[in-house]
Amino acid sequence: MKNSILLPLLALLISAPVESAMFRWVDANGKVHYSDKLPPKFAQNGHTKLNKNGTTKEKVASASARKMKLLELKKEKERRKSLMEAKKLEDIQEMHDTQLLSMFSNLEELDMVYKNKIELSNDSIKVLKARHKKLSDKLEKVEARHERMVNPADKRKLGMKIEDMLDNLHIYQQAITENLIERGKLEDRYEKDHARFRELTKK
Repeated sequence: MKNSILLPLLALLISAPVESAMFRWVDANGKVHYSDKLPPKFAQNGHTKLNKNGTTKEKVASASARKMKLLELKKEKERRKSLMEAKKLEDIQEMHDTQLLSMFSNLEELDMVYKNKIELSNDSIKVLKARHKKLSDKLEKVEARHERMVNPADKRKLGMKIEDMLDNLHIYQQAITENLIERGKLEDRYEKDHARFRELTKK
């Protein structure tokens, strides 16, 4: 009779703290704790939120575990980005290879086309440099004449002409610089396409 009364009471005493508890955590010694309040020093160590009946409501990871998870997510994001970039470059290379093989039937044809383009670029640069030199020589003479002038009106008129000539010189110089840059890019592209075409036709 005593046992039949004591057993339900014992079960009630054991379950009571759990039923009223809202948090469950484990301390540094491995001891399990239940309470309706979570001590601040354990808040960042990971714990379990409980329902009123003692069942698990939510598991809260420790701060270090959350940080590790964020790092893992960041690494995975970077890995996927790297794979996408690599695939994009691979697709671009494949498209360029197809264009190379469709445009040129052999290496000699590729060389001829690029050399003609480079020669045209050189001719354009020569023309621009010649015009720049001619205008520079003319400007030197006009500036000398401007220095000898005494009539203010004529001097002012010729000064405006000098300004126009200086503007044109700047335009020529800018065009020369841009053409030199484009020629450099063309030569670089020729070198790469020559090597790539040889590689492709060897396969």
